[in-house]
Amino acid sequence: MRRDTGLTITELLVTVAVFALLATIGIPSFAGMAREQQLITTTNTFINALYAARWEAVKRGHHTVLCPSMDGLQCAPVSYAEGWIIGVVENTATGSLIQPDEVIRHFGAAPTSVTIHTNGTMGEYIAYRNDGQTRRLNGALQMGSVWLCHGETGRRVVISRTGRARVEITSC
Repeated sequence: MRRDTGLTITELLVTVAVFALLATIGIPSFAGMAREQQLITTTNTFINALYAARWEAVKRGHHTVLCPSMDGLQCAPVSYAEGWIIGVVENTATGSLIQPDEVIRHFGAAPTSVTIHTNGTMGEYIAYRNDGQTRRLNGALQMGSVWLCHGETGRRVVISRTGRARVEITSC
């Protein structure tokens, strides 16, 4: 007697049930992993922008600023989540809103799920002198933190007075 190979209806239903169970468990964790990756990517982009601004200040011998920008052409009084630019400031006379003389690089908006908060004067701009240290354009000391958050999960970028930036995992 010859037996046809294949699946019985019972085997097929058990396979579908196991697949549905694994999908129910796996899909939410995959979505959480995707959100975590958005936060990590945005943090790395921000850190790289800080390093680039510092390097440009040293290389060019002029102040550079990293400031929030909506249009990629000028600094704006908005959150860094709207986007940011790196620019050279040759005239360090301070005014109500600092505008770079030359924009070096523009970074687009962060994903909508990521929020960015600052403390102190970091929200207006982060300025680097030609020796790589962070100072306000009027010469005052500038150091502080930038928080990048996604819900309860976050990263804190700590910028020291010497201009070095480091990242800490934190809650928001």
